[in-house]
Order: sequence, then structure tokens, then C-alpha cells
Amino acid sequence: QAVLAARIDRLAPEQKRLLQSAAVIGKDVPFALLKAIADLPEADLPRNLASLQAAEFLYETSLFPDLEYTFKHALTHEVAYQGLLHERRRALHMRIVEAIEHLHSARLTEQAEQLAHHAFRGEVWPKAVTYLRQAGAKAVARSGYQEATSLLEQALSALAHLPVNAETLREAIEIRVELGPVLVAVKGGASPEVERVYAEARDLCNRLQDTSRLFPVLWGLWYVNFNRGRFQAARE
Repeated sequence: QAVLAARIDRLAPEQKRLLQSAAVIGKDVPFALLKAIADLPEADLPRNLASLQAAEFLYETSLFPDLEYTFKHALTHEVAYQGLLHERRRALHMRIVEAIEHLHSARLTEQAEQLAHHAFRGEVWPKAVTYLRQAGAKAVARSGYQEATSLLEQALSALAHLPVNAETLREAIEIRVELGPVLVAVKGGASPEVERVYAEARDLCNRLQDTSRLFPVLWGLWYVNFNRGRFQAARE
């Protein structure tokens, strides 16, 4: 890591900035996205990218349908990313969200995982909640329950940064209703995590005095108690 950091520091300033911007995008770097966020004139991009290739930081992996670069080594990507100050890193993640929304405006759902990743790290909390829920739903659809658990828990974490009002409380209920069956699949119907999620959702329903989403919440609590053999609580 120290050797790589020293090599990166010896780059020309514009090349170092370009490499760090690429690192924020990810290990795989679509040229169109890099061009949208790079602090360089478009005419200077090819020359600087060629220098980074010659220094074996990046290499071309795809020309068709779109030009794409990849970091030569995962450790190079990690060191370049960690070399950025938090504020600069956050600002780049925010710009990447805007760039993806612009470049792929007709098919944002296909980009939900990337958008969720960058919105969360860019601290764009409303968009992070939306895209994390979309990515979680996609993971559930392909039976990726571990991934869905992580994404929906991140959505709750992002939601905690938003003002507490009726809208965010309803969204907190909805996310827990989505998370409950995923946790059942991962941890089993009798797990404390499942009970906690449904109990929190019930408390939020009571707090809002909103019964519209109470049925799946009470069903989840019944299911936990039934699986634990607590039949009186399940009956109630």
C-alpha cells in the first residue's frame, strides 16, 4: 500500500485527480461516466488516460458497446480511493449519481445497485433510500436474500438521516415490511432479528395511528411466535 501510495503521489496532479475520480466510480470505470465527473477538459482525457495505462494503473477492458477501463489491481483501486479526503470523496459520489441519472435516464432501474452505492456514500439520503429499496427488491427477485438484507438495512440507516415526519415514518414501516420476509429466509422464522423488525414496525404503526400496513406486521409477529412455540402470544 505504501509503495502504491508513493507511486500515485508521483503522478502529475491532473493524472492523480483523474485516477482518484476513477477510483470513486469503482474498479470498473466506464469512460462516459469518467468523462462526466472528471475535472479535466475533454481534449486532455485521452492523453492522461494513456499515461495511467502506461504506468499500469488502468487498462482498457472494453471498446464495444462502450469504452471501459479497469484498475490493474484491486489494491491499486483501494489505495487511490483511500487517498481522497472525505469531503472530496463524498462530492464525487454525489456527482456520479447525477451523471448516472443523466446518462441512463430511460433505464434507471437497471442501474439501481450502482445508484444505491454512490447515493449512500455521497450522503444523498433521499435518493439513497429510494435506490437501496429498488436494489433490495431486485436482489429478492433473484433470491439474493443476504444481499437484500444488507441493502434494506442500509436503507433504514439512510432513512435515519432524514427528518422525522409522517412520510418518513411510513417509509420506515414499508422498509421493515420488505425486510421481514428476507430475514425469515436468511435467519429463520423464530429469529430475534425478525421479531425486532416486526415489533419496530408495529410501534411505528401505533405512533402514526395508521392501521393501513398493520396486517403484514401482525402476521410477521404471529409467525415468529408460532415458530417459537409461543402459541398464546401467536393466538393474540
